[in-house]
Amino acid sequence: MPETKPRPLVVQYLYLHGPDEAFHYPTARSAPSAARVATRYLECAVTQAASLQLKGEACDLALATNITDPAALGRTGEELLRTLERLGVQMLHTEYLHRPGDDSSTYVSSRYVLDAILAAAEAQAPERPMWLTDLDCVWLDAERVFALMPPAGEIACIHFNYPPAWDVVGFGSAGRTPRGIEELARSMGAEPGLPPWVGGELLGGTAASLRELVESVEQLDGELASAGHVLPTEEQVLTLECALGRMPFRDLSAVASRIHTGPRTSGPKLANPTALGLWHLPAEKGLSLRRTAAEVRSGRTKLLRRDLADPGRTARRFNVEGVGLPRRVRDDLWIVTNKTLTRARALAA
Repeated sequence: MPETKPRPLVVQYLYLHGPDEAFHYPTARSAPSAARVATRYLECAVTQAASLQLKGEACDLALATNITDPAALGRTGEELLRTLERLGVQMLHTEYLHRPGDDSSTYVSSRYVLDAILAAAEAQAPERPMWLTDLDCVWLDAERVFALMPPAGEIACIHFNYPPAWDVVGFGSAGRTPRGIEELARSMGAEPGLPPWVGGELLGGTAASLRELVESVEQLDGELASAGHVLPTEEQVLTLECALGRMPFRDLSAVASRIHTGPRTSGPKLANPTALGLWHLPAEKGLSLRRTAAEVRSGRTKLLRRDLADPGRTARRFNVEGVGLPRRVRDDLWIVTNKTLTRARALAA
């Protein structure tokens, strides 16, 4: 009998902020309320799940979240959660225990991935392959990514080579730039050299390896606290883990990448994005990801299925390729129309 490999588990994660909790997500594309932000990210979760399930990819899906009362999100939020369940997404109740050690409000939930790992891995066999993804991702060729699952003891991720002084929305003043991470690592015994930046949008490994990663981060956080240092985001602490050699990270940027979309983006353009297996699309939260989620929520998936079957059509749907002036005008009209409808519903409520 041929050896049966365990099915990969794709885990998304969403933390719902409390009413008095400060937060700031520069690319959320949503009104600054906890319910509105959560709804916007649930739209992304639906689109990502659909990019796997509507193509029949051989994997299981889960959403780690602290949402206990769907009604608190309003009608749209409730419908999105039901849509996720129809897509076969398992809900994993997850408390936020690995919060930043300071009062940072920017990307305050980024470390929630550590709790998502523990919640998802709890009932899994040690060798079960798991993939943790940001919500605003689309799977173009999941099989290609799954095939690169690293061996036990290694963690798959996406590496970025940022300039030494690159700053994440004001974090640089606290020595949290790539150069700051290098200096911190050297003070802890690492060799000189700018470390590759470990992106947080994709983490892959066996259940046992990912649990080991969380344990290593917890130990590192303790060492940093003792020395008076705090790294508030998961990318910063994972980059320090990489610089120190505490965990071996395997770069999957050949098959997964952050894609810069939109006419006003200043980011570099990829030469051949349809050759990738996973796209991270942070600028599409309020546009193509949201529009696709609306189609899935209403059961209108015929066109989506056709687009997902063709990489070129998928690229055009999500503004990765083929974005000319007519498409921009159509997109702008769609945004204006939806904003107008949203305001009208709010006034009528």
